[in-house]
Amino acid sequence: MRLLDCNDASLRLWQDGEETWSPGIAWFTDGRYTFGELAWQQSRRAPRDINNRFWHRLSTQPLSPALGPARHTADLVHAHLEALLGDLGGDLTLAIPGAMESGQLSLLLGILQTLPASAAQVVHRSALIGAAMGHSCAHVELHLHQTSITAVTIEDGRAIAGETQLMPGHGLLGLMDDLAERIGEQFVAQTRFDPQRRAETEQALYEQIPSLLRSLAAQGEVSCTVEGHTARIAADALRPVGAAFSGALVPLLPAAGSHVALDALLSGLPGLRLDQHVSTVGADTITMSAAGMTPPEGELIFQREAPRQNVSPASASAAVPLQASNAETAQTSTAPAATHQLIAGLATPLLIGTQIAEGVVVSGPSQVTIEPGVAARLNHQPAEGVISLSADDRIHAGGVEVHFVAVEP
Repeated sequence: MRLLDCNDASLRLWQDGEETWSPGIAWFTDGRYTFGELAWQQSRRAPRDINNRFWHRLSTQPLSPALGPARHTADLVHAHLEALLGDLGGDLTLAIPGAMESGQLSLLLGILQTLPASAAQVVHRSALIGAAMGHSCAHVELHLHQTSITAVTIEDGRAIAGETQLMPGHGLLGLMDDLAERIGEQFVAQTRFDPQRRAETEQALYEQIPSLLRSLAAQGEVSCTVEGHTARIAADALRPVGAAFSGALVPLLPAAGSHVALDALLSGLPGLRLDQHVSTVGADTITMSAAGMTPPEGELIFQREAPRQNVSPASASAAVPLQASNAETAQTSTAPAATHQLIAGLATPLLIGTQIAEGVVVSGPSQVTIEPGVAARLNHQPAEGVISLSADDRIHAGGVEVHFVAVEP
């Protein structure tokens, strides 16, 4: 299966079991375009040579400001897909976010018709997430320039994507700017060095933010070094960023006690607090659900439904509220549901669809599936099949020990 995930913040192509990450950022230099991660690494160094809105504003309106020979954002999307897909033809499944307008989707399909690949099916991205979750939820999806919230319901064994609400201006790039500002303040206070005063050091700071957030998910304070200057960054210093994001997000979510499928890019944001039951979902979740779909016969349509994955009721209720404490849970359970895996001292979120050890895949909220025949042990006992995880559980498989923990932001 070849699948193109069209969220501009996590745009990925899967083919032959491998993935290529290429966020929607274009860099024009030496008469040619470079896209994705390499363009991201030049974003602070050469902002006038960068465009990061061409997927967000996909259209045939004249491009302003200009960037190379492209006439409009559709030209940049065409060049991006041409670079990503190469000369390989064949059928392609598109995972489309609810934030993409119908006119933009039509334009995207027209662009693909000029390339070797052809769209075999077009599926709502949130329906795929809901199918993997196995129960009704609100899918919170982070884009480069906005966040979208899509209601997903489960009916007759199918996940159905409903209305999408938008949070304009609350995207990944804005969060990065806010976090960089807070981290820069810590550098100035502790070392008198401002990493944001020069493009090179600012870029170095931005590139460390993702790993810094992952480390802060497991500990309250970490070191950050830029150009020989080191500052201690506490999670508390960054909490105002998550609190401000929560303030914009919460009014758009369903009532407390419901379920939220939270974009993995948001899972480590300090200060983000929700009253709903939260499961973290990553890009791999898309492929797991899409693999179970069959392209429709006849005319190509935008499918807003996906078949529900096999998730046990026990695991579906194992998600925990994303907040500092939950007194009711504490009274009824001695071990909270696992939210993260801890390997070699590094805690990372449990992302549905991710293989965490040989033959061990995260198959639901706080749940893994151990494939038949895999020599795995759970808490020193042989284990196989679907397993619900609690904090302090341990799995040994493929020479790797995975310790499961519950992380509170």
